[in-house]
Amino acid sequence: MTSDEESSRVNMPYLPDDLLLNCLARVSRLYYPILSLVSKRFRSLIASHELYQIRTLLRRTESCLYVCLRLSSGSKQRWFTLSQRPTRVPNPNPNPSSGCFTPCFRLCTRMEDKKPSGNLLVSVQATHNSSPLFWQARAAIGSNIYTIGESSSKVFFLDCRSNTWHEAPSMQIARRYPVIRVLNGKLHVLEIGMVHDPSNSMEIFDPKTQVWEHVSCPRAEILGQSSGFRILAKDGKFYVFGDKNMVYKPEENKWSVVQDLDMRLSWAPYTSSCVIENVMYSSKMSRRLKWYDSERKLWRGLKGLGKLPKLPNRYSRVRLVNYGGKIAVLWDKKVRAIGSDKKRIWCAVIAVERRSNEQEIYGKIEWCDVVLTVPKSCKLLQILAVTV
Repeated sequence: MTSDEESSRVNMPYLPDDLLLNCLARVSRLYYPILSLVSKRFRSLIASHELYQIRTLLRRTESCLYVCLRLSSGSKQRWFTLSQRPTRVPNPNPNPSSGCFTPCFRLCTRMEDKKPSGNLLVSVQATHNSSPLFWQARAAIGSNIYTIGESSSKVFFLDCRSNTWHEAPSMQIARRYPVIRVLNGKLHVLEIGMVHDPSNSMEIFDPKTQVWEHVSCPRAEILGQSSGFRILAKDGKFYVFGDKNMVYKPEENKWSVVQDLDMRLSWAPYTSSCVIENVMYSSKMSRRLKWYDSERKLWRGLKGLGKLPKLPNRYSRVRLVNYGGKIAVLWDKKVRAIGSDKKRIWCAVIAVERRSNEQEIYGKIEWCDVVLTVPKSCKLLQILAVTV
């Protein structure tokens, strides 16, 4: 090696930790899965709380996507996060213990009509996965993803800064089919369906105080003769659609009957809908994205999305989330090839704009691409956005 080549090399391992942390804090979180492959030291720094404290001080926090998949029937859930595509093809047989992020599956990068966006999903190798196997409720607050298992009072959360699982304080009552909604930075947990609930209450968890509290809930009155109800967190309130439509106002700690609540709001499933600046967006009504016009009380098409591929007919194959004020939408599509047992997961990020001179909302596609190729048996469970 010549002296010029030696002088051009930067001996990164010998830089002080505080300097490396300050450099890493200025890099987008999308690149962390790639950087964690550089060395054990990089993996340790990227998983450290010090790094995220510096990001907060420098105001470099950002929204990050996490996706929950079940690869086959009866298998455990797997978590993936959005990352930038590495310049070289990753090792197709990664060592799961090599770090908190690892590539998973071979990614199909050939696009018929455009260059790939550079985004892909990588597997999150959490250090301790205690999350239950079966049906769960999931919700994100800050940098944590909370999960509650079926017929369990235990609560776990994934710290998305270090990708480690931890156990949170348990609920006082085991809910058979729990449903979680986030309102004002707190978890609100209810039981859905015609099951015995001795408390007839809603439990609320404050991550700041780590304390659960009970709030009386007129569950029997809401259900009536119905087999279940739907829940919506919007406008700083908690709406419940059932035999009677009711709203819970946290500042008053009070439930009230809502007479003029449009039932069309309840048609949008939680996982295939999102709320941005008090406007609800959904794919339930058609194979296109729509938004709910609360003044006219009707669903309207989102303009400017002519180039967005048609979404699947089944809304269970589509997931939406508020991604830092933008819509992130994921859907799956089978690979149309003879004998293929694969399908592709697509992702699009869409900025939304309400134009002052029009009663319309326009969407702008920032990027749209295949981000993962998975077995045909894979089920898309949920997409969540955390702040890290």
